[in-house]
Amino acid sequence: MAEEKIVVAAVQKKPLKNLAGLLSGLGFTRISYNNNLLSVEKIKGTDLQGRPYLEYRIEFKPDSIAFIYSFSVKHSKISRLLDLIPTFLNILQVAEEYYDIRPTSIFSHINALLSETSKIIDRDALEFSTQLSELQNRYNDLNAKYDDLVRSGEANTRLLLECERKRDELQKKLNKLSGMGDDLLKESLYNWVKVHGGTIDVREFSKANSVAITRAEEGLNMLIKEGYIRRRFE
Repeated sequence: MAEEKIVVAAVQKKPLKNLAGLLSGLGFTRISYNNNLLSVEKIKGTDLQGRPYLEYRIEFKPDSIAFIYSFSVKHSKISRLLDLIPTFLNILQVAEEYYDIRPTSIFSHINALLSETSKIIDRDALEFSTQLSELQNRYNDLNAKYDDLVRSGEANTRLLLECERKRDELQKKLNKLSGMGDDLLKESLYNWVKVHGGTIDVREFSKANSVAITRAEEGLNMLIKEGYIRRRFE
């Protein structure tokens, strides 16, 4: 942890003993008053070595009020100060009865803080704008690819349907040229096998029924597949 200090010029008007009593009711972890020097601390737990973790400390002296706060080196000092500056301003308001505080010494710190904050906001806004632009470009690219895929899918679907239609037409033509449809072919083959004692001469069947040999073999395969007949091996 690192520490940073803000010192505000102020002239003490009254002894700080009563201020110590006033601040004791505000929840500080530790209050020290000695020889008209007042120090209040807010401790927030301990580190791994058991050392107290200082949230902030305020030192009241005859000619100044100092605000010391801790911050992690991994995090922004400005961000930490933004969290704590309202607390410091509230303490200054509580102490106004005991000090004449020079506003210019406070404003210089506030202006510096606002300036740094503005730079951070501008930088973050620029980064956000750049990221947004990149995301928009990526979205446009992905959307264009999606549209291409949809168009390609529609074209492929139309092509597939056309192929299926032509296949069905060719099958019908083949069946017609072969002399009979599937159901009639299977029925004729089944009856032939039944009449001929469970045997069949494909060439003889084809010749007798004016059916192509390949068509007759196709019908036999359908009967075997559907379980109406079984192939018998010698």
